[in-house]
Amino acid sequence: MLTHRTPLLLLLTLVAFSAMAPFGHALAGGPCIVETSIVDDRKFKADICLPNPNGPDFEMGFDLEFHLDPENPGSLVNLTVPCVGFSVEVMDAAAIADVESRLPDPANQSIDPALPLRVTIEPPVACGLEFEDDYDAEFDADNLVWNPQSPYRLMKAPIGGSYRNITAQVDAGSVRARGCGGTFSEFVLVVDQLQDYASETVAAFADLGITIGNAAIGPTASTTLGNDRSVSQSAFAAGNYAEAIARLDDMDAHCGALGGPALPNRWRSARDLENLEGEVVSRSGHLKFLLGRLNGDP
Repeated sequence: MLTHRTPLLLLLTLVAFSAMAPFGHALAGGPCIVETSIVDDRKFKADICLPNPNGPDFEMGFDLEFHLDPENPGSLVNLTVPCVGFSVEVMDAAAIADVESRLPDPANQSIDPALPLRVTIEPPVACGLEFEDDYDAEFDADNLVWNPQSPYRLMKAPIGGSYRNITAQVDAGSVRARGCGGTFSEFVLVVDQLQDYASETVAAFADLGITIGNAAIGPTASTTLGNDRSVSQSAFAAGNYAEAIARLDDMDAHCGALGGPALPNRWRSARDLENLEGEVVSRSGHLKFLLGRLNGDP
């Protein structure tokens, strides 16, 4: 548990263990609350409103959507609000400084004062949450304004660890940033002032290669995914960004087919398994975002 968390966070953590449990006190414009629920047996949803002593309330939605295979009941187990282990905090100056020091590019990436919120997902061990493949995460930030080539990015880190850019999409609404992953725990939305897509893409291909090279991935799966990566990177080097994206789509399809003993694809709250399929797809999704920006996507 992070020592800088405030009593507000502790209260929110307790409240989050009840579906649709409101938090907050009445403000001049009405109640400011956090509501949590499970939707369609596969999505954790949090509607967040937290008081801002210096202006309008901080408002956003946070969703985690898991894969649920009707033919495989074990693909998602024990998805309940308590078992997600959700908490959210308004970060103070010290917490913001700590987060920014752990970003991939601290000189150019920062927390927007308009949304200094950090979401933490730490499923309790005893709850037995289990899922296969990757989950989709989304920040829907009502406080922020979307513009084409938006600089907002979704970042994820293990508790107290280094953040990684998992942005796969940034849409209007007001700002909706999406990504995916196979592990948890801290999520923040940041502003990236530099946006050097070419350099970021080179680094992202290297990161993907390291992940594919994990010894826990079987040789056939490693070779298949490695070939997909190489063909995509060659297309990127030739300036054919659409082709590079298409080859990463192939990789995602191969991940779906190979998930299992050859490509470990399960996470559980005991934290004794490594969901490499989810992490490969997460890195592929971020690469497609970068390539899309190079190709002119807004």
